Formats: sequence, C-alpha cells, structure tokens
Amino acid sequence: MGGPNSYYSRRHTPRASNCFAADPTNTLTDRLNVALNSSSQGYILSLCPNTQYPIQAPILFAFADQEISTEGYPTDDSRALIIVNGTVNNGTGQTTAIDGTCAQCDGVRLRNVQINGSRNGGAPVTGGGNVEMGGSNSNQLVEYVKSYNPRGWTCLHISEGALSCNNVTVQNNDVGPCGTDDFQQWADGLSISCQNAVVRNNMVENPTDGGIVIFGSPGTQVYNNTIWVVNQTLLGGINMVDYDPWNGNYTNTVVYNNTILGGFSDEKEESNETDGTSSDDVIIKIGIAIGPRTWFGSEYGNNVSLSGKVYNNRLSGAFSYAIGMTSAKNFTVENNVLFGNTSFIGARGPNCSSTDTTPSPAAFVIDQSTVSQSTTQSNFTSISDGNSLTCVQPPDGGDYWPFGGNPSATTPSSPSSGKSSSSTAGIVVGVIVGLLFVAVSAFFIRRWVLKRAEAQRLYEASRRSKYIKT
Repeated sequence: MGGPNSYYSRRHTPRASNCFAADPTNTLTDRLNVALNSSSQGYILSLCPNTQYPIQAPILFAFADQEISTEGYPTDDSRALIIVNGTVNNGTGQTTAIDGTCAQCDGVRLRNVQINGSRNGGAPVTGGGNVEMGGSNSNQLVEYVKSYNPRGWTCLHISEGALSCNNVTVQNNDVGPCGTDDFQQWADGLSISCQNAVVRNNMVENPTDGGIVIFGSPGTQVYNNTIWVVNQTLLGGINMVDYDPWNGNYTNTVVYNNTILGGFSDEKEESNETDGTSSDDVIIKIGIAIGPRTWFGSEYGNNVSLSGKVYNNRLSGAFSYAIGMTSAKNFTVENNVLFGNTSFIGARGPNCSSTDTTPSPAAFVIDQSTVSQSTTQSNFTSISDGNSLTCVQPPDGGDYWPFGGNPSATTPSSPSSGKSSSSTAGIVVGVIVGLLFVAVSAFFIRRWVLKRAEAQRLYEASRRSKYIKT
C-alpha cells in the first residue's frame, strides 16, 4: 500500500486540525486578540467545532479582510460557541463578543459561529451588542452566526461610523432570543445603520424591542427574513422609525418579501375554533412600524422618515397593528398581506400618554395628517392620532389568539384588515418542530426544536387593562 509518504497514506490519514485551542482559558481572550493583531490582512482565525470559548473582553478584528469562523464552516450547533464571560458591576461591564469596527476593518468576515451574550435573565448592561460590526468600513460579511441572550441592547449591530459604513451583508443568521419583555429590558434582533447593506434570509426568534431595526441606512435591502415570537411580546417586527443618525433618510431602503409571525394560541385546537389562549399573552405590537411618531410620539417634532419602500411582506398571528404608519414622506407601502389566522388585540397600557388617543387595534393604520407624498395600499384605516403606538398592552388571558398550522400548505390571502379563516403559519410555545417552508418565491421558513426557555411574565401593570379586539 506504500510507505508513510505514499498517495494512499496521505489520502487516508486524517488531516491535523489547525483550529485555535480554547485551553488554557485563563489566557484565551489575550491569545485570540494577539492572533488577530499580530497577523496581517486576510488572516483567518479558525475556531474549533464543538468547543466553547469563554472570553473576558471583546475579540477585536485588527486588519482588513480578516475572518473569524469555525473550522469546516458548520451551520448547526457544532459551531464554536463564544461566551461573553467578563465581569459586570453596577450595570456596566462586557457586553460585546466580536468587534469589527476598527479603522482598517474593510472586508472583515464573521462566519459560522455561535455567540451567547450571557445575560441569563439579568438586567441590561450598558454597552454594545453581542456583535458590533460596520463603522467607517465597507464590504463586511456576517453569515451563519447564531447570536442570542445579549447583555446589551441588541443581538447584532451594524454601526454607521462617520456615516460612511457601506455595503455590509448580513445573511443566513439565526438570532434570538434577545432581551426580555419586561419594561425597558428589551433588546433588538438585528440593528442596521449602514448604507447599502443587504439583510436577507435571517431567522429572528423572540426579540423584544425591534426584530429588525433599520436606522435610515439609505440604499439598504431587507428581504426574505422571518421574525417571530414564542413567549415574549415584541414591540416592533421591522422598524423604520429612527430619525438618527441618518436624519430620517430611507432613500432606496427597501423592505420586501419578509414574513412576520405574531403570537399564536398554545392550547389544543378544537374543531371549528379559530382562537384560543396564550400562556404568556404574547403579541407583536406593530408588525412594521414606519415614522418616528409611531414609536417616539412628539419627541422628534415634525421630522419624518423619508423615501423608503415597503412591499410584499406577509404577516400572520396576533398583533395590535400589522403596519402602523405616521410622520412619513415619499414612502411607498403596497401589497403587504395577511395570511392564515390573524387577531388584532390590545388596549391602552400604563405608559400611554394622557394627551394621545390610542387607536383601536387594526391591521393597517395610518395617520394621514402626518403622512405626505406617499403611495399606500388601499386597505389602510385612517386614524386621528398615531403617536406612540407601542404603549398598548395585550389582554390578560382569554380566547383571543389564533391557532396556527403549517404555512407550507397555505398561500397568501388578499390584503385584509380582518380575521382570515384559512389555515395559518403557527408557532407553538415551547415546540417548533421541523422546517417551515414558505412558498413565496424562493425563500422558506425554517423551524427547529426550542431548547431554551426564557419566558418572562409581562409586568403586572400590563395585566390591568381591559382588552380591545377587532
């Protein structure tokens, strides 16, 4: 068969791994950062599969075109697990695992790793997200990253730098849970503030502030993403409400072909029933939020969100509002549809302003007095006051949550502002089995078995409001 250097020997002898050893862990953080800053452009920091990397400070990209990834590029739970393990004192401490915002970080790549932010039900910690990328750089990539449980305000942040971040791609990531739904304990799934970014094919599970938050980010394309809740109420599915830092500029920012799944009943479905109870009273307050007044009330005065496009998005489940639109100019909002069973439920909560009129829950609501020069779909309901719509609260129990089913057997219904009786996309609390394939062009919804339970009861004040349902 040949000697040790023969072709057969070389082919059949396992190749030695070159992945970066986690042990000894007491020097791990320093060794990881030395590997990056003592190398040069294009260096790949290859982590070992099925290995935990507890770090005491962020891992810092140092030069252009560097990469942090798991050896072999797995996409399952064998991906290397980076654990935020730095100390926290008086609400400050380590919040970030990976930082790619250095001045010479063009083209850096974060691929095929897992990041546990280690919040573990504690209070938020002041600082950045699990992942901080972007800055004054271009052509970065974040893909096949699982980011969850952040101590800070977001699972993944692409920052704007000096308004010069450009062309970052965020794709095929599985994100969440992020934050808890107790008051001001929230966290985003994806927070995007980079122009000409591409955000696609991401699965965002159980965020609590915004599922995908777009901070202007002119030229950005957000498509084929799926956002859903399991046991925590979410304030907004996709948000286009922030005036800063791009002065409300959403020019050529397009949000399309996304699927947003609100709360579903988790009790056994009886024949001829369309609604049931939800153990955690879970809803998405606003499926897609447009305009600063929708979120911040009068805080930004007459400032508006400018020139974005929102079309062909699909929503199912329990919401207060599927789309809420205020304080916008030159927006296009068309062909967004409900599918499956939907409910629109909620009531004024304890944080609603006494000077604002909270509109009754409905599918598509618009404050025409603050929206101008825009093209909108015909089934919007006009409201007199669209300020601070996230102050609503879900009802405390009751048969108001739609039952869910397998969306692979459904097709989108015509745009509707009421309840549909067709079978629906569903997320059952505690169990998401298999893969949810959605027949919308070429994208699909994946489902998998939930192994984490971070259920947090809504704060007690939210339990005192009488429900409203339409």
